[in-house]
Amino acid sequence: MISLQRRGFDLGVVDPTYLPKSNDSLENWALGRAVLVRQACANLIAQAQTEIMRSEKLYQSILAGEDCDRLLSSNPYQDIDLNFECLGSSINQGDAQEIETIVFDALKEGKPVAEDLWLKVAWLSFHPDDASMRFRFSFGVEHIEDVAADPMRQNYAAALADAVFPESRVITSNQDLLETLYHILGCQEVRFVERIVYFNAPEGGAYLHHDLERGHAGVVYAQISGSTFWLALPKHQLLKELLDFVKCCQTQNKWPTTIDPSMRTEITLLCADQNAVAEQLETFANSSLIHLINECKEFVQQLIVNGHGRMLEAGDVLLLPQADEDSCCWHTVFTLGDTAGEALSFAVRAVENGGS
Repeated sequence: MISLQRRGFDLGVVDPTYLPKSNDSLENWALGRAVLVRQACANLIAQAQTEIMRSEKLYQSILAGEDCDRLLSSNPYQDIDLNFECLGSSINQGDAQEIETIVFDALKEGKPVAEDLWLKVAWLSFHPDDASMRFRFSFGVEHIEDVAADPMRQNYAAALADAVFPESRVITSNQDLLETLYHILGCQEVRFVERIVYFNAPEGGAYLHHDLERGHAGVVYAQISGSTFWLALPKHQLLKELLDFVKCCQTQNKWPTTIDPSMRTEITLLCADQNAVAEQLETFANSSLIHLINECKEFVQQLIVNGHGRMLEAGDVLLLPQADEDSCCWHTVFTLGDTAGEALSFAVRAVENGGS
């Protein structure tokens, strides 16, 4: 049995009986379901151990209070300034999860060719016992600019991720994985953009969400070290699971003990209208709904029993379709084990003939 603990909540155990024994069918992608490809990058991980150990040291140094900006300006990161000029760092005081944001310009022959690229280092949650951290690469104004409208700067931000985390090649230079993506996307070229490098620590892991972004086909997640447990399912299935769960609670008059009477009333009224539930899921703002789907052991266990669980070990890859709002694959992550593990999460953009 596998114990699930996240952000102070005991979410029960996983019976391996409910986990798939082999790779998921590639047909899952078209249905909005996750595709698990076991050991898809194991060989390349073995070849990238020096870089992986370097990244672990970077994470541990920031965890100990060192500035990422200073760390990236010294050995072994000195080659970054061959292609990128660091413009300094800042901390957004209005974002309690942010640790540091470092801004770069991309250079060609010593002159800027792409401006306002950034690396944002942030905590994954507010829980005091969760040391999970993410390194996110993008450009422009976060959450405001339509990043898909500027593929050139997207590509340079991806190149910045390569420079800081060279083990990115376990995805980007993985020919078997590329062939799989060409097959399921019906294209002959892809770009890996809007990159995030995670260090998922004990008590950590992302809550249920999707990564829908205009112009992106989905996300490739590669487990580099450590292990994680996932729940992943299309939005329409998540809605069905949620409505079925609430109906069962009402019928049996048996709710999770952490849902108080006022929360029960709010959830019951909300679930009387499927469109309202769908809308509230997208806002990520309803605290009662967030608690039910992420922090209630009974709901988590229902999703596991109904076959939505996947366990990833180092070398495994999970493909998450994110093409449109109705079929995009929602997912949530639980860290397994006693140490933090590294993972790469890259958005996929299919390249049309003559595109960039």
